Amino acid sequence: MSESSRPRGLARDLAVNTLHAASGRVAAVLVWLFFTPMILRGLGKDGFGVWALFFTLTGQLAALDFGLVQATLRHVAAARERGDHAEAGAFATLGLAGYVLLGVLCAVGLVALSDPILAWLHIPPGQIEVARFALRLGAPVFVLAGFANVVMAVAQGYGRFDVANGIVLTLTAQHAIGIPIVMHNGWGLRGLIANVAIGWALGLVLGLALLPRAARGFRWTWPERASRLVREMARFGGPMQMTSLLWTINLSADKLLLSRYVALAAVTTYELGARVANSAFTFPQLMLAAVLPTATALHTSRRAARLRELHDRAGRYLLAAVAIFLAVLVGCSDRLYETWLGPGHDGAALVLRWIAVAFALLLASGPGSVIARAIGRTELETWYHVLSLALHLALSLLLLPRIGLPGALIGSVVGNFAGTALFITLVARVMSWPALVLLVRPHGVPLLAALAGAAAGWGLDHALPHAHGALAWTLLALSGLAAALASAAVTLITRYIRWQELRAIIQPVI
Repeated sequence: MSESSRPRGLARDLAVNTLHAASGRVAAVLVWLFFTPMILRGLGKDGFGVWALFFTLTGQLAALDFGLVQATLRHVAAARERGDHAEAGAFATLGLAGYVLLGVLCAVGLVALSDPILAWLHIPPGQIEVARFALRLGAPVFVLAGFANVVMAVAQGYGRFDVANGIVLTLTAQHAIGIPIVMHNGWGLRGLIANVAIGWALGLVLGLALLPRAARGFRWTWPERASRLVREMARFGGPMQMTSLLWTINLSADKLLLSRYVALAAVTTYELGARVANSAFTFPQLMLAAVLPTATALHTSRRAARLRELHDRAGRYLLAAVAIFLAVLVGCSDRLYETWLGPGHDGAALVLRWIAVAFALLLASGPGSVIARAIGRTELETWYHVLSLALHLALSLLLLPRIGLPGALIGSVVGNFAGTALFITLVARVMSWPALVLLVRPHGVPLLAALAGAAAGWGLDHALPHAHGALAWTLLALSGLAAALASAAVTLITRYIRWQELRAIIQPVI
């Protein structure tokens, strides 16, 4: 294999897997964007705040999964590389058993603590009962989602990102069908939560049906065989558990603090901004999920040079994509909310801009996180989130009472910046790579591209007139396109991303 063809094959596989993963996520984001105005009108600001807190709860529960999904993906990919399908099945079985145990513990805890939790959050009296319902249904939804995610991780570990994507598309379609039915019949928040549960159940059933053909040779094992791997699973999953928990607290702390110290309606403002940023940056983040099985296989087969090549190449693609998304979100945030939800959402636009920067800083550590997981050094990510969360909470608690919402946003950005710098340094030391090179060289061009794109989008956005209906969406698209093209142009002009390389990747994919 020639030197030129090897990277293209690697990049092409990454592009195909990312495309599969991204299409399902695109559908999920479009459903959320389309139905959010309907849900906001139907539930009101306080009701939508409870809806946002329900997703915060399920996110917190997912953070208590001891890294079961990521551990399943990593170990299944490694076992498949060795041709040990029985071991792959044992790790997957262990993942399911773990979710059963955790689900029972979470259910008992939420039932016992529901009243103190609601009191601490200062939930208004009119929302108490529906909030209690959301708390108590959190554990069953957590288990259903965990089962479905384990099945998808097995498919991805066998290189079948298309199957995992089909599961996501199916449950997203169910959610899209169910939301208008729920709102039309006046079933409110209870109906929306039940709709989420039904979607995950449908995804699980479909995944179990598709897996025998998608993962040839894979077979589930008896729990007795799987129990022998608990220690190995825990070595990977233990630090992942701490990392996931810290990250989820970092992500949701502001909503909890706003509910406690400001008002439940402020959670809605924060959610409308943060959810858009989270949804947008999921697309470049999906590249990392596509890279992990390949990185694990390279580490298992002791191909260190190829692992470094994968890190550098994936990092360039990822950071170029991050720069484009950041430029669009920062440059067009005001017009986005005016077009999408109407006037009066300046606070959500402010949240979007700051959280977009925080997510961009987080994703700068993405290539290193793949390497850390592939080599089994997941504790490195824990140190990232320890520092990030400590700074975030300290600054939020200090500034939020004084300057309100901006204080929490400043804490998020500062925390992610410090955590990313620490994490990249730790990965460089473990891999014996030059730390200064990893900290500086990959990030200059993406930063310039993000600034140029944001300026282009902001300038065109303020030059265009205000409008309504289809014309408003057209003008928003033009502003976003200007930001994206300006950002992409910087990466191409500087040869950070080479056009010939990009064309070689894209042509076989499309």
